[in-house]
Amino acid sequence: MEVQTGTLTKRRILSVPCPVCRAKPKEKCTLSTGHPSDKTHLDRGLAAAKAPPPEGSVLAALRSLGTLTGHGLRALFHHK
Repeated sequence: MEVQTGTLTKRRILSVPCPVCRAKPKEKCTLSTGHPSDKTHLDRGLAAAKAPPPEGSVLAALRSLGTLTGHGLRALFHHK
């Protein structure tokens, strides 16, 4: 199985269910007392690394790159 390398964002980690506390996607992990935790379980991060990338991730990457350049995507592909 292929595992994603590099840094996982908190958004990506929260996009998968937690195998430890059974928190649903987009929900915070819970402690054994039932209170919300500030940190996610390590197994949830591993599950996020193993999960396939979400649909549209390439377009989202291009959009963020265009935002970073400040000129939009046209400036990236403009030939002189």
